[in-house]
Amino acid sequence: MAVLSLRFQSKLLGFSTAVRILIPTEWGKEFDYKAYYENKEKLPVLWLLHGGSDNYADWHDCTTVQILADQYKIAVIMPDAQNSSYSNMAFGPAWFDYMTQELPEYLYQRFPFSREREKNFIAGMSMGGFGTLKIALRYPERFLAACPIASAVQLTNQYVHHRTDEREWFGREFEKIFGHYEHPEELLGSEEDCYWLLDQALEQKKILPAFMMAQGTEDFTYNGNKEFYQYATAKGVPVKWVEAPGVHDWNSWNLYIPQVFSFIKEQMDR
Repeated sequence: MAVLSLRFQSKLLGFSTAVRILIPTEWGKEFDYKAYYENKEKLPVLWLLHGGSDNYADWHDCTTVQILADQYKIAVIMPDAQNSSYSNMAFGPAWFDYMTQELPEYLYQRFPFSREREKNFIAGMSMGGFGTLKIALRYPERFLAACPIASAVQLTNQYVHHRTDEREWFGREFEKIFGHYEHPEELLGSEEDCYWLLDQALEQKKILPAFMMAQGTEDFTYNGNKEFYQYATAKGVPVKWVEAPGVHDWNSWNLYIPQVFSFIKEQMDR
């Protein structure tokens, strides 16, 4: 297993940013290194997105993702996105364009990662779950599977949830991202609205990734995610729903990440 922490100067963001990468390898007494590196097939890739107030290292530091990447022989790319909601911010960098254009091209050109839809997958928790849905619904042709975990699928609900002193901080972050946080209903019917994105993809008859949604039953995002799951399935979109007792923390997300890899393997084997 190769564990890389990479920093590079992003032209789209206008500053240096980080990404952690896990690359599984093969070992053995009779291992032919030359043949391996000359003839190696391109690796399947999981794009794994962090949550708000987290960073690119947290999935690696707080879960068993390295063990799973090695077990399933899937490379894992964990980019940094600050508190951007994986959006082109109203008052900040174009994080969505960076995540969907610049970063993939930069890494595909430099590492043995497959570009094939059948070998690309995306997952994330909380804010990263929101990013997972947005990216997978905007670019379904790129991903075989998408796995949002305890996602912030309904940012208006998330905003309403923060009614204490934390709301002041959350409101400032929301304003930097969307520019009109006092009226979050204005986001409905935009590219920040996962319901609208799903409707658009269906209207355009796009082939969607296989979806798995995972959720702690005591998580404050539970109702919002269950509503989106019900909305999607009512539209005829197959979604695997996984839930277990748990709140919005790494204990829950560490429980679900093995199920993400298992779900990905199921899709690859079909």
